[in-house]
Amino acid sequence: MNKQERIEFKLRPALQECWLHQTRLHAAWQEAINFSAIKDIAIHELNDAEVRTLDQLVFRFGKLQDAIGSRLLPAILQILQEWQEHEAFLDKLNRAEKIGLLPSVDKWLLLRELRNQTAHEYPEHPEVVIANLRHLVTHVPMLEQSFLHLAGAANARILTPNQQDNGSP
Repeated sequence: MNKQERIEFKLRPALQECWLHQTRLHAAWQEAINFSAIKDIAIHELNDAEVRTLDQLVFRFGKLQDAIGSRLLPAILQILQEWQEHEAFLDKLNRAEKIGLLPSVDKWLLLRELRNQTAHEYPEHPEVVIANLRHLVTHVPMLEQSFLHLAGAANARILTPNQQDNGSP
């Protein structure tokens, strides 16, 4: 598969998927930052609409983080010939940071940990749930910036001027 085929087969769909998740994540985040429950009330005081918004926030945060790590970053590294098949993912992250694709491996690992923490429910510990949600809400901009940085790098380094798009659907 040549470079152009890899772009069309891997990079474009990965960018489109990430843009979809980012757009929906951002909309849910904009709603959630105004919830009083996120600021200072217990989680059991959320109404159904707020719960749906927070569910969407957690879902899209996880989906975006997963899509970046499993589809977009590997596609970019493969096209740039920086992918080592049997290398540990942490080494791939370090390489991505070194060549300017990711702003920070430490931030990426923090985002991954947030994704993992909020993917699990703790009904017997609502204080843990709300603490995790508050933490996630404050870090949505970091995930969005990581994605935008990576998408920008893909456009600048891989896509030719007539191929560039913002990846948004």
